[in-house]
Amino acid sequence: MTDIVLPYGHPVVRDLAWVMASPGLLQAAPEGQALVTDDWCRHVYTTHENHLRQLDENPAPLLDALSKCKSHRLGIYFECLLHYWLKTVLCVQQLKHNVPVFQLQETGGKRTLGEFDFLFRAAEQKSVQHWEATVKFYLQKTDDNGQSYWVGPGNRDRFDIKLDRLFRHQLKLPDFPEAQACLMRMGAGPARSAAFIKGYLFYPLDETGAFFPEQVDAVTLAPYGLSASHHKGWWLHWKKMPVPVTTVDPRWVVLPKLRWLSPVCHEPAEATLMDINALMEHCETHFRYQDSPLLVAELSWQSPVWLEVSRGFVLASS
Repeated sequence: MTDIVLPYGHPVVRDLAWVMASPGLLQAAPEGQALVTDDWCRHVYTTHENHLRQLDENPAPLLDALSKCKSHRLGIYFECLLHYWLKTVLCVQQLKHNVPVFQLQETGGKRTLGEFDFLFRAAEQKSVQHWEATVKFYLQKTDDNGQSYWVGPGNRDRFDIKLDRLFRHQLKLPDFPEAQACLMRMGAGPARSAAFIKGYLFYPLDETGAFFPEQVDAVTLAPYGLSASHHKGWWLHWKKMPVPVTTVDPRWVVLPKLRWLSPVCHEPAEATLMDINALMEHCETHFRYQDSPLLVAELSWQSPVWLEVSRGFVLASS
């Protein structure tokens, strides 16, 4: 269930707004580490809503900037949107993106210690900011010992492993002498690090096959605390269809990967909208030939458009 209203008709402008305004996945960072907070994100979002409305009327500057991205991967798209926000909306100073840090080897070569995702200086902040940014979609599953864990829809990329690397290595990159020298060469000086973590967490349906996101208690992800306000969805295996229905006479759409970010908004005549029977037929055909997961969104008619009210992953049979 989505809890944020993004009143923008263009899907890419809506994605740009979502990147900043959506809740993060974590409540707090480990001791000694920092998060880019939801309060700060909401503040800068509301401060710049006029800019977004102008982009919604004329998205050409945003689309032109994104056309320079060399990858169609969702994570790269997310980073490009964040780069546009920092550079063009917030107008930060000394913005650098994907800055590698090298360590010289005794053999005369060098190896990569890591990479700064974002380095910049904001107007209201004296020190240089170092952000490590990521967007993730994880499903809650249970292992053979009854322990819950979070894994990507392709059954790879575990959340706990991702967070361990983020907080134990990536955010500590400025502590290395080579990184400090790199910052000095850039004229940046010491950097303050923070994690920028967005996305959705998907829960298995209850024993009745229903989904009530407001009643979901996030499973502890030790030693990290999940945000109580994070975006929630559901998941099921194809053989456990039909999908849960949370509204009267809904429509459905299968989301291509670059449309996974912001809540869906569709015009009435959109040809890709399906009723529940059409969705079932689509899934049956898909899983007959392949086992890649499908992310589907349930839409409710809220004149004059169809708006997303829930979303979930349909997986191949286990």
